[in-house]
Amino acid sequence: MAVLGSAAAAADDLPRAVFARFCGGCHFAGAEEGGVAIDRMLAATDAARPVDPGSAEHAGWVNLWKNLRAETMPPADEPQPSAAERRRMLEFVARDVMGVDARRPDPGHVVLRRLNRVEYANAVRDLTGIQENLRDDLPADDTGYGFDTIGEVLSVSPLLLEKYVDLAARVGDRVAAAAVVTADGYPPHLRRLFAFGPRPADPAARPDHLRRTVRRLAERAFRRPADDETVARLVAVSEGAIAAPGGSFEAGIAAAVTAVLASPRFLFRVEDDAAAPPGGGSVPIDEFALATRLSFFLWSTMPDDDLFAAAAAGTLRKDLGSHVERMLRDRRSDAFVENFVGQWLQTRDVTALPFNLRTVLGVRDHVAGEKIFSTEVRRAMRAETEMLFAHVLRTGLPATELLLGRSTFLNEPLARFYGIAEVFGDEMRPVTLPDHVPRGGLLTHGSVLVVTSNPTRTSPVKRGLFILDNLLGTPAPPAPPGVPPLDEAAAKLPQATAMRDIMERHRRDALCASCHARMDPLGLTLEGYDAIGQWRPEAAAGAIETAGRLITGEPFADVRELAAVIAGPRRRDFHRCLVEKLLTYALGRGVEYFDEPAVDMILEQAGPDGRLDRLVQGVVMSVPFQMRRSSAATGPVQHAPPPTAAEDRP
Repeated sequence: MAVLGSAAAAADDLPRAVFARFCGGCHFAGAEEGGVAIDRMLAATDAARPVDPGSAEHAGWVNLWKNLRAETMPPADEPQPSAAERRRMLEFVARDVMGVDARRPDPGHVVLRRLNRVEYANAVRDLTGIQENLRDDLPADDTGYGFDTIGEVLSVSPLLLEKYVDLAARVGDRVAAAAVVTADGYPPHLRRLFAFGPRPADPAARPDHLRRTVRRLAERAFRRPADDETVARLVAVSEGAIAAPGGSFEAGIAAAVTAVLASPRFLFRVEDDAAAPPGGGSVPIDEFALATRLSFFLWSTMPDDDLFAAAAAGTLRKDLGSHVERMLRDRRSDAFVENFVGQWLQTRDVTALPFNLRTVLGVRDHVAGEKIFSTEVRRAMRAETEMLFAHVLRTGLPATELLLGRSTFLNEPLARFYGIAEVFGDEMRPVTLPDHVPRGGLLTHGSVLVVTSNPTRTSPVKRGLFILDNLLGTPAPPAPPGVPPLDEAAAKLPQATAMRDIMERHRRDALCASCHARMDPLGLTLEGYDAIGQWRPEAAAGAIETAGRLITGEPFADVRELAAVIAGPRRRDFHRCLVEKLLTYALGRGVEYFDEPAVDMILEQAGPDGRLDRLVQGVVMSVPFQMRRSSAATGPVQHAPPPTAAEDRP
């Protein structure tokens, strides 16, 4: 095919005319708004050879493609392409420029993944039956793309390896101390470890009994069948502990526990191909690796016996849907809710964020403020958001119910904090909100409002960024260097200046205007809630202006209308954003341009209502979840971003 800039190319073969018509005023013929010259990009691209994924040109095309898909370009006040024209532009960029082919899906590449500290602690508990808070004995994990499941940032230092060895020895000692045989056998919590019972009285039966016990331990720990050589080495470790002075069968198994817990095959998630084709390419992961991906995704721990048995029988992939349904009904999926929601919506941070309560609440001292914004209220805020997510997930409701629902989960301390009557007791329970109550949906949850505030005031920038990043999937670019923070701009204005006026003055800088046009209307509509999530008296009196407009043109009068816009006209964006977050969490890598066909397939299979459980099912059924690049395949390398903190951006 000819170079795209060639005048001989027919209009049917390239979308130059469409780009020129809708983008020409800003990005053609010397106009390079935002540093983007689409006419030059077209001229430099050869449709017969996709753009190099590692090049600056490729990054430019990906950025263009994302803006076209999100309908943030062309701007809302400019002529818009029809749905068919926009689809043609998107197909051209994806297929002809970036080389994305839905018929030959690329599952991407995930580096060898260490268990994060939550997964490690849960796996040790489920393997051994020992209940001990190992998570707090390990350092906090780094995050990438907002999650601590990202393979490339889960590094291992020599100090961390020493810690793992120490913890393995400690757990082994606990096993040896707790494994006391009574008339009823071993204690119930240890019976999974001693699955074949105490040591036989017949000496001739002991070697086989030991070998079977050790093999089962190794297979559960390594999450796949153990080879004979590995089992033999572990049996030798056990026999040495049994033969030592004061040794016993229980001490031998405890020694094997110590050995497997310190093994790289326990600490890392090792995946094998089901079948590697000649010359490389995409390959299904084997069923044991699939069981491991599934269990750590939905339970944050190792596979249970049912998953392991299905993988051993080769039926897991065939019956995957029923396994997902079973796992979501199981209370162990609370770990998925806690760990996914805790990072997607940042509810993990609610209990620890510092606030100057004297300033925020106008009280005489911090102690008085803590009586209002107490630890109990903070914990209830986190529980409210996570319980709503779990309810929508387990009852088959549309994901948009997270935004629109008039039901939530409260206890008496949180209801009192919100100003809602007739809720009694400390237990969280479902509550239907009266129409006059200014609550309903994630955007009004105290957890969301708290994690998007500063210690002394609200932050429309943080709140706007939160909505763009986590609900619409259209994050704003980083702030340009050299622009003073918002607090510096606010310090030069009279103390009573409204936040909307402060923001208006701040974005007069041309460098800031385009990003703030995306963020500010979203954050300012939440100004009715103070920094700790209480409804302001001024808002109740109608003295706070909350109307705004999305960058895509949809107007809203208040937070309820904003939620309705996200769940209505922008529903596809919300569903796509949620699927991408789920994929990132599940796969341990960021979602890339070549994942677009998989995301589209998940959305299509979930249907227009986008039930949350079907979105989760779709992630499990997707090519990226069930396959990987074979060792012989080549392709783009994933790079996780460094950890970032949410700050006010100018």
